[in-house]
Amino acid sequence: MIETIDELKIRQIQTTLIEWEKENFLDFPWRDAENKLHALIAEVMLQKTRAEQVAPIYLTMTERYPTPKYFLEEDPDKIRELLRPLGLRKRTEKIFELMNVIHEKSCTIPKTKEELMKLPGVGRYSANAFLSFHLGERAPIIDTNAIRLWSRLFGFNLTKGAYRSKWFEELVEKITPEREFKEFNYAVLDYTRSVCKPKPLCELCQLRSLCKFVE
Repeated sequence: MIETIDELKIRQIQTTLIEWEKENFLDFPWRDAENKLHALIAEVMLQKTRAEQVAPIYLTMTERYPTPKYFLEEDPDKIRELLRPLGLRKRTEKIFELMNVIHEKSCTIPKTKEELMKLPGVGRYSANAFLSFHLGERAPIIDTNAIRLWSRLFGFNLTKGAYRSKWFEELVEKITPEREFKEFNYAVLDYTRSVCKPKPLCELCQLRSLCKFVE
């Protein structure tokens, strides 16, 4: 199936999204985080959660707990109360586990996808996002919003779990450019947040002429 994807269409998508992002970049606080631990925690908090919900909690977290030591010395119930608006109690406990592991590693964070995914609470999406946005490594972004975008553009009807298949991961790998991959990945996240939403704004879409969804 990957072989049938039009190379010209891929290049047009890449160029259009990167150009669009130059004017529409959303400046969330973790996007320029110098502290790699804070950046990793942000990517974990962003799982299944809107960025607008995460932003105020992230800012409080980074101010109160600049290192794992500050976090681990805090009353756990205070941290749980801080994270409660994000929901997903299991993820909150994973953040506690993650802080412990990073503290034991003397605040050293792995730099490969395989090692990152061994950390508590860090799955494929979080590992790839951290690599792409914070370590400058080319890695494809596959989340619910990206899946929706590619499904519409290429006319795929992805059943539950199909996006985990090898062919879909290969597709997103192929779509992700060799250069400007960071800008491209941010564009995918911002475009699906602003234009290609669950209820899409097709009349505003700069990819409309390439999209199977509007044919």
